[in-house]
This record gives sequence, structure tokens and C-alpha cells, in this order.
Amino acid sequence: MQWVMSDAVLAKLPSREERYRMLDALKEASDGKMFLEREYSQVVRWIAEMMEADGRQEEATKLIQEIQIETYGSLQTKEKVDFILYQMKLVLARRDFVRCQILSRKISKKHISEKGLEAQKVQYFRFMVSYYVHERMTLDTAKAYQTIYDTFAANPEELDKSGNERS
Repeated sequence: MQWVMSDAVLAKLPSREERYRMLDALKEASDGKMFLEREYSQVVRWIAEMMEADGRQEEATKLIQEIQIETYGSLQTKEKVDFILYQMKLVLARRDFVRCQILSRKISKKHISEKGLEAQKVQYFRFMVSYYVHERMTLDTAKAYQTIYDTFAANPEELDKSGNERS
């Protein structure tokens, strides 16, 4: 399964449609298999990214929301946080603030504050700023901006390497 999912193999497929069909077949093959949780989540994310690139935002959001990533025991914290952040990105693009709040509660403040997750922490709080502004929660918006500022102040070189721009 790992060999088939490697970028080298997928890149050799002649067309985008064939890559999509291959990923869909891999998704079906790994669905419900506990020992293939990581591969399943990775394939679903790739499919959702392809759908998003094709302008099928609704389908991508529905597909990605089906996964309860927080229950996957074989994934590391960083992988789970990245997946939930991608889910948050898609629901915010649809302006579905209720689902955004639900997803935000799946990321614990303890996990997001771990060393090595600074970029994810900044992204999380940027998403939360969008949510707080929509809900007119001024104090929470200010706290989120303060957390972003403090994260940059504590780890400027780490965040600059990860590609986060200061805004």
C-alpha cells in the first residue's frame, strides 16, 4: 500500500483522471481497516485536495468531514492536527461556522502548544479569529491575536522556516 501511495508511482500515472481513480480505489481498499488508518486519511485528503483544485468545494468538504480523525490511534498528534486544520479550512471556505466551532474543539490547547506545532498553532488561531469575528466575540478575537503574536515572539526562526508569513 505504501509503495502504491508514493508520489513517484502516482506521478507516473498518465492523467489526472487516472490518479483520481487510483486514489479512489485505494480509499475503498483501505476503508475500515484499522491498520491502514494513516493511509486512508492520507488518500482521503489527497482526493479532497484534488476536488478542491477542480472547484468541487462542496464535495471535498463532505468527503473530508466523514472522517473522525481524532479516533485514529495510529496517527501522531501533528498528523491529526493537520487533518483537522484542513477540515476547518474547508468548512470556513463554505462559511459554515457551526462546524468550524465543532472542529475547533477537537484540537486541545495542550496538543496545539506542543513543541514543533507552532505553525499549526498559528494557523489554528487564524481560523479561530475568522470564527470569533463572525460571532462578534471581540475578547476572544483579541486573545487569539495575542496568542499568534506570542507564538511568533517565542519562535520567530521556527515559524519563518515553516513558511508562515507574518500578518
